[in-house]
Amino acid sequence: MNRALDRTEFLEQRRLGIGGSDVAPILGLSKWASPLDIYLRKRGEQPEQDDNEAMLWGRALEPVIRQQYAERTGRIVRVPDAALVHPLHTFARANLDGVTDDGRVVEVKTARTAQDWGEPGSDEIPDAYALQVQHYLLVSGLAVADVAVLIGGSDFRLYEIHADAELHDMLVDREAEFWSHVERGEPPPAITFADAQQRWGRSGRTGAVEADAEVVAAARDLAVLRGKVDRLTEDMDGCKAILTRALADRGDTLMHGGAVLATWKLAKTPERFDSAAFKSVHPDLFKQFTKAGEPSRRLLVK
Repeated sequence: MNRALDRTEFLEQRRLGIGGSDVAPILGLSKWASPLDIYLRKRGEQPEQDDNEAMLWGRALEPVIRQQYAERTGRIVRVPDAALVHPLHTFARANLDGVTDDGRVVEVKTARTAQDWGEPGSDEIPDAYALQVQHYLLVSGLAVADVAVLIGGSDFRLYEIHADAELHDMLVDREAEFWSHVERGEPPPAITFADAQQRWGRSGRTGAVEADAEVVAAARDLAVLRGKVDRLTEDMDGCKAILTRALADRGDTLMHGGAVLATWKLAKTPERFDSAAFKSVHPDLFKQFTKAGEPSRRLLVK
């Protein structure tokens, strides 16, 4: 196998175009990132996501899973030492986990549970990964990808994904549209409230804006949804009351048929800094170490 890209090289190359893990966020299909997040990272205006334990272990286990794939399939796997670039659409790039000598993309994954993973040997994998793999097939021009996943640390599975030409056409169009935003320095439309708050929430504005029919409908829908949330919150509170009444002062663990339903235990006593008392005793120090927060706009739906 060739040398895999180190983390620094990988992050540097990610800014040069659209990679496989960017596709689901760009399409608004990721719960972890939005199109604006990816835009800001490509522009160098937002740092890459810090590694969490799952990401660290995923990278640590990648060579092990890749070797298991090679042993179980009998295929020779090589790791490209640089990103692949689509010959026509140069914004489309791919950092592949591996390519077999008989021309198959190899994508390595780890997962905590089997949720959203279908039967081994099928093409039923989580949507975000399916888009990632199709992007790799688009960039590489190869026809088939194997996804090797280790679930829960002991369940090794293989899935086979075939190139989808119709989907590739859609990906090229959407990725080209997104990349034009990056090149122009024009953020993509905000699709979440967090996006809107990030773009415009720190700058005060005055004046009235006439709402169109779509905006009026959204305001009405929000009012209805808030009512449902309030009712659900009340229902949840009622359920909690039933559970805690069952425990009362008789115990801290609620059981049924040998299984734990709920626990109600004393948490560790929190320690909080008494800023009011400190200010009273040391007003000068309090002022010296007090930093004004940044104002933000607050949405109130009437």
